[in-house]
Amino acid sequence: MRYRLLETVAEYAGRRLDEAGDREATERRHLTHYREVARRTDPELRGPRQEFAMLRLEAEHDNVRGALRTAVRLRSEQDALCLVHAMSWFWQLRNHQHDALTWTRAAMVLGPDPFAEPVRAAGPFEGRCGDVPPPWSGERLWEARRGGRLLALATEGGGGATAAEQDGTRAVLEAVVSAYRPGLPQNCRHPGTMWFFARLMTGRFADLDETLAALVAATREHGDGWDLAFALLLRARLLGGQERDAEEALARFEATGDSWGIAEALAARGETYERAGRTAEAAADFARAMDAVARLGARSQVPVFKALLAAVRLRTPEVAEDPAKRADAERMLEEAAEESGATGVEAVSTARLLLAQHYGNTGRTALAREQLHLMQADFSELTPGLFLGMLDGLGGWLDCLDGAFEAAGARLARGVREMETLAFLVAPYLVVTQFATAAWARAGSGAAEEGARLLGAYDAHRGGPAGAGIRPLTPHTEAAVRARAEEAVRAALDPRTFGTHYERGRALTPHEAAALVRG
Repeated sequence: MRYRLLETVAEYAGRRLDEAGDREATERRHLTHYREVARRTDPELRGPRQEFAMLRLEAEHDNVRGALRTAVRLRSEQDALCLVHAMSWFWQLRNHQHDALTWTRAAMVLGPDPFAEPVRAAGPFEGRCGDVPPPWSGERLWEARRGGRLLALATEGGGGATAAEQDGTRAVLEAVVSAYRPGLPQNCRHPGTMWFFARLMTGRFADLDETLAALVAATREHGDGWDLAFALLLRARLLGGQERDAEEALARFEATGDSWGIAEALAARGETYERAGRTAEAAADFARAMDAVARLGARSQVPVFKALLAAVRLRTPEVAEDPAKRADAERMLEEAAEESGATGVEAVSTARLLLAQHYGNTGRTALAREQLHLMQADFSELTPGLFLGMLDGLGGWLDCLDGAFEAAGARLARGVREMETLAFLVAPYLVVTQFATAAWARAGSGAAEEGARLLGAYDAHRGGPAGAGIRPLTPHTEAAVRARAEEAVRAALDPRTFGTHYERGRALTPHEAAALVRG
């Protein structure tokens, strides 16, 4: 049972503490106690007591915030860093984005900047900073400082994506790269894993595939079972089509008893099944994932898995051929979209994306546009261009469905401009996907030869199920777009002309094809 003091009683108690000269000592005892609550509970977030740990930290969250306020006011750098490190995974799991942003920023300015010139080289550090309580010294203290800065970067505009596009960030990323070296064990666990992505964004890696291969290889050598499961999960989700990674991640999360990880690995495997046309198996995995996070109380994840389940059910023969079951699945998808709007966990709602595509594929483009507008209404100046461009691409697809081909071309050009800088680094398929839609738009607006070249470029660079990258369209929608594009281009050109320009398009690089979309 928990008790709360009336505000007037709390004020009276505070005055008495001031009169007795005991306020600061009491606040320090409170800070130490809740720092230790958070520090000791954090490891349980990655094991079989995860549900208990999440409930405990949720119940004590106001006390932890109070402890953080005290640490910041007293400029107690190590207490603040310890609390931030201990709470960071909980904040991510429970979608406490404001807390993550506020307290990581507040903590990192209490001590020296570990990435300031001349950058201090990191030494090997095993384990996590919070494995022991403060006071810290030596490499543990410096790694806590580096980790605090990396956590702050990760909370800027959704995983650091916006920060990566801002002026001056290149110097920060270069400093992160120079601070660490290959073979350090701390780079195999969050937030140290951001070093690999800093290397990608500064040109040390050729692409996301190489980056994730290096992360997984390093984690196999230096990480523990949970760290490796997380690295495999990242590769499965970011590259797509990685069934082996999803299977191994699932087995390792099951071995540690991490319900969140089990659900995420199931969803990753379900996505590989969906891309392979194994819709019944995909639906089974999405259903298990949804049940797992619902039991865990991870409210922000339930709509994501619910939407994935509903969308794949709509494409299973059993549901597609039964009007009643089809209506039930559509209602489930609509419910997921509403619930995702309430949680606000994703920069771009998976549920709304899937619902917009479902409406578009069933001739209800006005309803589809409503979903895009709802997502765009949640955007801010911190929203990465990656996501702005993704929604413009979907808007261009809807324009094509409505026969507004000139508007589609303009929207797609804007979308490619918005996304291409970051997309070519971390998710090139986001740009490649636009080529098929742009081919359709060009054919409809009297530039079918350009359309044939864009169709060729799309076919040359879309790849197979593996290495597919982040996809804005479901496999079903993407196949339909490609079919409509080819139909429109062929209708406007004779076979010889089509073949000539199609082959020219296949010879284009992705950057050259993107320039053609931009006009």
